Amino acid sequence: MSESLGKLGARIRQARIEAGLSQAQLGQPHFTRAYVSALELGKIRPAMKSLEFLASKLGKPTAYFLEDGEEARKRKERDLELTAAAALVHRATAPEALKRIETLLESATMPLEIARLRVMAAKAHNFLAQGPEALRELSIAERSAAQLGEVELLRTVKHQSAVAFRTIGELQRSRSLLTDLLSDVERDPRADWLLRMKLLKDLGAVSWDMGEYERASAYYEAALECAQDLGDAASLVGIYNGLAYTHRAIGDLEGATAYLQRALAATEISNDLSAAAVMYNGLAVLAAERGHVEAALRHVDRAIELARTAGPESYVAHYLNTKAECALKAGDSGEARRVADEALRTAERTHNARAAAAAKVVLARVCRGDATAATRLLEEAAEIYEAQGARQELGDVLMQLSEIAKERGDSDSAQNYAERAYRATKATSGLMGR
Repeated sequence: MSESLGKLGARIRQARIEAGLSQAQLGQPHFTRAYVSALELGKIRPAMKSLEFLASKLGKPTAYFLEDGEEARKRKERDLELTAAAALVHRATAPEALKRIETLLESATMPLEIARLRVMAAKAHNFLAQGPEALRELSIAERSAAQLGEVELLRTVKHQSAVAFRTIGELQRSRSLLTDLLSDVERDPRADWLLRMKLLKDLGAVSWDMGEYERASAYYEAALECAQDLGDAASLVGIYNGLAYTHRAIGDLEGATAYLQRALAATEISNDLSAAAVMYNGLAVLAAERGHVEAALRHVDRAIELARTAGPESYVAHYLNTKAECALKAGDSGEARRVADEALRTAERTHNARAAAAAKVVLARVCRGDATAATRLLEEAAEIYEAQGARQELGDVLMQLSEIAKERGDSDSAQNYAERAYRATKATSGLMGR
């Protein structure tokens, strides 16, 4: 009896016992009990067809009986590590997911596994609004997926690329990818309706960014219908949030508030504290716009509390910026400066470039009386937004710089800033009107 036959026989016996079958039951109708017994004792080598039949009855792949036990254990452990990393790719745990994925990539050797890990990393970067980083990962994953002929993985790459392009302000490219994907999904008789819903939601977001609020609303309503059919509470949060921003854009602040409250209720169902923090921050913004500064401060304090509990920490900087804005509306410039300084420190510690830029914008408003300091802060913010491809924010900051230059009597600089703002935003049709 060879060692390999002994291991094969032991595996067949273990799988049979786990399946609750006798030797006779396993062999029926083709093999006798004696034949199965000889196999388990390692006395004979089964033909491949025979092994395939037995593996099928035992609910195991044929490779399970052929591979080395130690290799099988390692493969199983690896699969568990990959599953654990994938489970962390959410808003609250994206930073932790990236650390796990980086470690797994260091030891990855199979092209398909590497491609999947790159896509997971891109998703995590997108949750953190790190578009350039996501696109770098996706570029690597796309080449591998194409070479391997992995159609579904290529779809995921395309979808995440659209999300990343939106983050960096490449709205037309984002929309083109999303509409192509939506057509592809709807032509497929085995359509992935969950993906269809996500594509509709993302098209709503891109349309909002482009100032096309009626189109955005139509996409969000279609996504809402899909999410309700699927019973997907987690997706309802994002859709209600999108509808809230659409109503806010057309001046319906009451409708926007109502949708945010629905989104907040959906977070309670899905038990998503990170999403709840986003909703509270949105309610704070709306309350401040309606002149209800005290209510706005209560909402944003709740957002900060939840984000510090549930994460991600990088989002805390965004909510601190909202609080600083509320303090400015209340006329408390000292509190606004204190909170904006904290937001800037938090953003820099968590590598949240956009939040750092937003904090600099708030600080520029605080020290608006000091034109030199305000200009320096706004130019630093503009540099960050330009590097991030954040066209809307860049245009807003450049227009503020133009106003400061005009107030100082520097008409040439004012004109230069205004022209740069136009060039930065001309591709997004609805921005200048907003």
